[in-house]
Amino acid sequence: MRKILIAVIALLMLLAGAAVAGTWRYDEARKDRLAKGIEIAGVDVGGMKLAAARAALATRVAEPLARPITIRYEQREFHFSPAEASVQTNVDTLLAQALADSRKGNLFERAFREVTGGRVDTRVSPEITYSDEAVRKFAAAVKRAVDRKPRDAKVTASFAGVRIVRSKVGVAVNAAALRLGIGAVLVDTREPRTFELPVRTLRPRVSSVRLQKRFHVFLAVSRSKKELRYFVKQKLVKTYRVAIGRIGFETPVGLYEIRSKAINPAWFVPKSAWAGSLAGKIIPPGDPENPLKARWMGFWDGAGIHGTADSSSIGSAASHGCIRMNVPDVIQLYDRVPLHTPLYIS
Repeated sequence: MRKILIAVIALLMLLAGAAVAGTWRYDEARKDRLAKGIEIAGVDVGGMKLAAARAALATRVAEPLARPITIRYEQREFHFSPAEASVQTNVDTLLAQALADSRKGNLFERAFREVTGGRVDTRVSPEITYSDEAVRKFAAAVKRAVDRKPRDAKVTASFAGVRIVRSKVGVAVNAAALRLGIGAVLVDTREPRTFELPVRTLRPRVSSVRLQKRFHVFLAVSRSKKELRYFVKQKLVKTYRVAIGRIGFETPVGLYEIRSKAINPAWFVPKSAWAGSLAGKIIPPGDPENPLKARWMGFWDGAGIHGTADSSSIGSAASHGCIRMNVPDVIQLYDRVPLHTPLYIS
């Protein structure tokens, strides 16, 4: 009986040893395998060997993060490589920690968990870092390449007419928004790797439309030719013969505008020696001593365009600074010229 008992005990010990050995071999074979229930960066790596988990995370995290970023502006593209920003993740650290969590407990506890379908249930997201300085330098380079100051429209007036240099809008890159956009893409594989460059439009202070409206109607006088030209939309419509100021009372040169208009104007005689006894008086319309006939278009300090009864003076330097026209001509021009019409005298 004793011999039988010893034999049974020996058999049980042999079986126990075999079970332990089997359990050890099973556990040893799974020493580089992650426990079920582990999720990293949204990838279920539970049950995977460490190498397979690392490959899966490379596909899910490392490869997308390494793709270049494209920033579009009009017909241009700017490309930023994450390598320039030294993008790094802690995926290897997370895998090492996941493996350590998978190996917690003794071999029997681990074996029991595996056999019964137990889980570790760990969900972690990787930390992604990059060089702020590299992103800042890239954004600054893009800004230098794209930024453009607005250009005001400019006008050149002459007896030949008006030439308008068109205005141009400017553009300014929003460098702060660009840096934020790049940063968001660098750390999130779900973000699109292509986006539009954030810019702000800069309007010119003086637009082409404004100057075209300002010079829609334009008058030009040549003192040497004794002519007045009438332009509409920068095209010559009509030329008139005129009289200008005589020596000592020259018609002023420069760019002016029609500041006042009157039909059958009174003459406010300037207090000047040449006016004699009329100086300072107001000569009513129709009075023979009133030289301003039919119409008046004032442009500067008592000087203006007006009709004259002295048709023989047209084509000469005969006035005290005003521009004289034949009465039919001044009536026609008056109706065509609004207030504030530019007038260039050369």
